[in-house]
Amino acid sequence: MEALFLVVTMTGTSEMIAEDIVDAHGAGHEFTLRLAEHAQPSILAQTRQLLVISSTYGTGEVPTPGKAFFDALSKSPMDLSHLRYGVIALGDTIYGDTFANGGRQWDTLLKECGAQRLAEPLLLDASGQDDMSGLAVEWAERWLKLALQAEGAEENASSPSKV
Repeated sequence: MEALFLVVTMTGTSEMIAEDIVDAHGAGHEFTLRLAEHAQPSILAQTRQLLVISSTYGTGEVPTPGKAFFDALSKSPMDLSHLRYGVIALGDTIYGDTFANGGRQWDTLLKECGAQRLAEPLLLDASGQDDMSGLAVEWAERWLKLALQAEGAEENASSPSKV
């Protein structure tokens, strides 16, 4: 399966988590990691499976490196009905209502563009006791299974039936 991992990070934690997912689950798959600051929304036109790994900045904002991509997609929404996605959102619960809001904003925007979310976003707490990479690797395994199932169902639906 091919999937794009769009990484939105200020300090590198989201990138580290994306790399851990690739290390754990990359065998037999074609995963492309792309930092949001080096990408344009047009990349989504040819993407079928997308995993956004985003930290949160300031008072619940999309991190600065991903802001141009996010704003461009917001201002000129694309039809992403062909796209299946998942979101891993990093944040800190000390910020209350804006916890993991950077990733939540990506989730909302992708839904508004017609993309199909395969699983509830994973919300990771930087101030928690849990191993964020470990949780992300476990969640990604389930997300990948759902993506493969959706891909298989799509292929079966487009294949001519044999009589």
